[in-house]
Amino acid sequence: MKRFLKQVLVVVFGIFTSLVLLVGILLLLLPPLLKPSKPKLKPKTVLRIALHGSVVERDTDTFAQLIQGNQEEILDLIALKEAIKQAQADKHIRGIYLEVGALRAGWASLEEIRASLLSFKKAGKFIVAYGENYTQKTYYLASLADDIVLHPAGIFPWQGLHQTVFFFKALLDKLEIAPQVFRVGQYKSAVEPFTRQDMSSASKHQSTMLLTTIYDHFLYQVAKARTLKKASLQTMADTLAVVLPQDAYQAKLISQIGYADEAEALIKAKLAIAPEATIRYIAYDKYALLKQSPATSKNQVAVLVAEGAIVDGKGTPGMINSKDLAGHLKTLREDKAVKAVVLRINSPGGSALASDVLWQELMLTKARKPVVASLSDVAASGGYYLASACDRIVAHPTTITGSIGIFGLFFDVNALLSNKLGITTDSVKLGRSADFLSNPGRPLTSHEQAVIQRVVDKGYDTFIQRVATGRGLDQEAVAQVASGRVWSGQAAQTRGLVDDLGGLDDAIQAAAQLAAIDKNYSVSYWPKPKTLSEQILSSWRRTTSAKAVLHAWQADFPALGPIRELVNMTGVQARLPYRIEIE
Repeated sequence: MKRFLKQVLVVVFGIFTSLVLLVGILLLLLPPLLKPSKPKLKPKTVLRIALHGSVVERDTDTFAQLIQGNQEEILDLIALKEAIKQAQADKHIRGIYLEVGALRAGWASLEEIRASLLSFKKAGKFIVAYGENYTQKTYYLASLADDIVLHPAGIFPWQGLHQTVFFFKALLDKLEIAPQVFRVGQYKSAVEPFTRQDMSSASKHQSTMLLTTIYDHFLYQVAKARTLKKASLQTMADTLAVVLPQDAYQAKLISQIGYADEAEALIKAKLAIAPEATIRYIAYDKYALLKQSPATSKNQVAVLVAEGAIVDGKGTPGMINSKDLAGHLKTLREDKAVKAVVLRINSPGGSALASDVLWQELMLTKARKPVVASLSDVAASGGYYLASACDRIVAHPTTITGSIGIFGLFFDVNALLSNKLGITTDSVKLGRSADFLSNPGRPLTSHEQAVIQRVVDKGYDTFIQRVATGRGLDQEAVAQVASGRVWSGQAAQTRGLVDDLGGLDDAIQAAAQLAAIDKNYSVSYWPKPKTLSEQILSSWRRTTSAKAVLHAWQADFPALGPIRELVNMTGVQARLPYRIEIE
């Protein structure tokens, strides 16, 4: 027996040693692979932008992309904008080729990309777009192109905007699970998918107002780009008059029906090269490698990206971790070279506690140097909680923001355990509520429910106070636009929740002006890219957690979105009403 155990230990030790050596070899060999040499440009080069995958504010985890080749592509918004800006002034770059595919992005992210493309075009350079299919979001970007080509067998559904919500009450009823809801604000409808089978009148009203603002902006910009009438575009959507390529061509939404080689023929003509010549392309991410190091400046504007749900603690991939972000804020306010901070927020909110922790860190930072909030696709509830601490708030007209409200959600699974699964519980306790929130085998008492509601009420009062303090408003004025109500960036500006309409570049300029360094400064981006070892660890955590499984499934089953978010919820929440996706 001892001999057997000894052999087992030898085998285990050998496996462990091999793994250590393998990781060591990876650490030595992968850096050159992850850092390719800089390409050299030649005249008449075209910047190639593949509009595929998901747009994120900033991608700092390249290792995950390398080893997960079957995963969805990532478009780094900041890197893409920087590449277009650089190409605009580059004499070697003559134009942009937009390869349109399946793109997941919010409307504010699209606005950022579109503004960069428009500036590029105004510099006298061309844009050609080609797609096998177009969605309204990808067409919003392509509408600026000089030539828009659609595959003969493709589709072009021009249909207006919609928002669809999945509800789980009937499922919970069948499972005999009773949700117990605690909230403040009639518009705080994040809990509705678990308590109703349809949208409440308040929720539907705010969603209608939000969609109307975004739709009007979308139609206006497309009409302007294509020299069409806004009313005509709306009529075509109402009647579903544009679906097939011929429909889009007759409506003057595209310039040509053709294949990829025909789109390339248009590019060759613009480059004045022979039809048989090869076009010199460079992908935007490779082109970013050519960017020169910024001129050293004692004056920096630091852009700190805060993307994802807000959670307590640190280290959760894809989330705004309170300890991590607080640490970055502390570093930036103590860095003498950093004269101003731009907090780039793309978040539906999350933990009320974590939001308040970060609010205080922002107030401490603001006392030392200017802090400007730049709101991306979503900066609502806890996301707006953070923004309210900043000196100025800059948002896109299509940003989803506001949602000043708090809720708590618990599930009584006593009937499920006993009736469906045959599981019962019993306990010995000293104190009537000693097993409060820790015994799934019993429902909350009326007294315990009142205690939770008191905590939620207190959280809401604190939220109102924080916004009033940060925005310099009266608490009554804040209460008038609160109650969990969601606003577009444009509507929020008219109600004093947002200062200016614009993008990240506008926020950077505002921060530089507040710091009185607008004549001479450089821009740095935070968090800094991860080291290779950090990326390996992060990738391992993503692929081995139950949350990662739910995240992967969500791409194919959108209804799982609220369930995945439940996994991440702890304590009282300052979150957006469910997942708002406007298509």
